[in-house]
Amino acid sequence: MKLKNPRPVYLKGSSHAVLLLHSFTGTVRDVKGLAQRLNDAGFTTYVPSYKGHGLLLEDLVRADMDDWWQNVLAGYEFLKQEGYETISVAGVSLGGLFTLKLLETFPEIHSGIAMSVPRFKDEVGIFYRLEQYSIRLGKMLGLSEEAHAEQLSHIQNYQLGAQKFCKAIDEIMNGLSEISQPVLMMYGGRDDVTYAESAQNIFDKLKEPKEIRAIAEAGHLMPLGRGQMQTEEMILSYFCHKNV
Repeated sequence: MKLKNPRPVYLKGSSHAVLLLHSFTGTVRDVKGLAQRLNDAGFTTYVPSYKGHGLLLEDLVRADMDDWWQNVLAGYEFLKQEGYETISVAGVSLGGLFTLKLLETFPEIHSGIAMSVPRFKDEVGIFYRLEQYSIRLGKMLGLSEEAHAEQLSHIQNYQLGAQKFCKAIDEIMNGLSEISQPVLMMYGGRDDVTYAESAQNIFDKLKEPKEIRAIAEAGHLMPLGRGQMQTEEMILSYFCHKNV
């Protein structure tokens, strides 16, 4: 099976655009339903696709945080080139980290929502995520044991990429005090407890105006699964209120 990098999602609506950012080892599917829901409510939505995501592990590990940040920047620049002056951003997990980084970097961004954000990662955790990604993809593609083992072997060469990931998180956490825009921190009640602790830690370091909310039924990928409806409703309510 020939895999292709998932295409970005662009749904035109009002003059208020929302840049939606997916997770590490996820795809635009993470937030595609949310993008449609926001668009149905009148917002323009754009979901960029990160380099290597949705492809075999050997392709994913050819990219790192620098590449994915460039994908995010390109998405933001695309919306500006399309003429949108009011731009908000929302993301889950890695997308939540990038949401905070965008808010730190561009004070003109209107507002942001960060979901399931880790305030630190280690190399072991990143390698685990890569392994789980390869297992899921291998099952979907029906890879043989030999082919799957060959894919997993690429993880051992990702030390530099993992180090960049950890360093990028540290830099984002150190820049939280620079954010002046409204921010909503969100976490799932069914996610690992460290994400609730992380959300509270980040919230405490942010300036006002800020809010923090939990979705009891949600797991890590809050815009998908059991807590999807409640997550979407909270995000819609937040952005509609900030749009007034």
